[in-house]
Amino acid sequence: MKTTAVNLAFSVLALSAVAAIAQSDTAWDKSYPVTGQPSLVLSTGDSHLNIHACGGCQTVHIHVTAENASLSRYTLEESQSGNTVQFSLKEKPQMGFHINLHPSSVRVDVETPANLTLDARSADGTLTAADLHGDLTIHTSDGNQELSGLSGNLKLHSSDGRLVVRNASGTLETRGSDGTQDIQGSFTSVLLHSSDGSITIELAEGSHLSADSRIESSDGSVTLRVPKTFPAELAVSTSDGSIQSTLPLVLDGYNSKGHSGHNIRGKFNGGGSLLTIHTSDGSVHLSTL
Repeated sequence: MKTTAVNLAFSVLALSAVAAIAQSDTAWDKSYPVTGQPSLVLSTGDSHLNIHACGGCQTVHIHVTAENASLSRYTLEESQSGNTVQFSLKEKPQMGFHINLHPSSVRVDVETPANLTLDARSADGTLTAADLHGDLTIHTSDGNQELSGLSGNLKLHSSDGRLVVRNASGTLETRGSDGTQDIQGSFTSVLLHSSDGSITIELAEGSHLSADSRIESSDGSVTLRVPKTFPAELAVSTSDGSIQSTLPLVLDGYNSKGHSGHNIRGKFNGGGSLLTIHTSDGSVHLSTL
């Protein structure tokens, strides 16, 4: 009798979940109440994922919309345990050949309290995020990242797509396989790597590195712009490229022999934490704001 009751309760829960997912063929919507800092685990494929903060809210709200597309083509999974919310939207494998005469798109909008722990992954589509703070990990496999107002411990990974960061602060780690990185903010440490693509980073007024940092590009240029009052020790090298600098560095070393690459080392504004910049195949440009 107890087993029957448990199975019946499970069946009711399963039916409720299916009903919630099948709200509409073109839209899905759900809110998750939280009592503290939420932890979000988000995973989407073939859609635009947008994450933004809400003012003073105590819920995580997820809204899915489809334009010229059917959500029946997607598998949607969602759950909540305490303050942890997990959400996944992936396109089902398609059999045969399909023709769509109208452009289709699916968009996932996530509204959340600003302070959170985030693990967001997009397999195919643009990911945008704004005004979030905390331990933030963002990964895109095939699509751009457009991020603004992020702060905290930032870890950004892009396998194939452009990475744009504006008005960010805290510690920043980026890793890009194929695409440019365009970064602006005030950071206490940076660890930036690009396998194939240029890196441009502009440090905002008042920036001060409190830990040794590194910027590295295997195939692409590096451009660094810093405030005139920025204190740092710079070690810059390139295996196959030039170094152009308008910074008034007090040099500790300089080598411009073409067959062995180029490198300089010096202090800016009396020195500070070490900032190492290296390119394997690309030039380095250093200047003030």
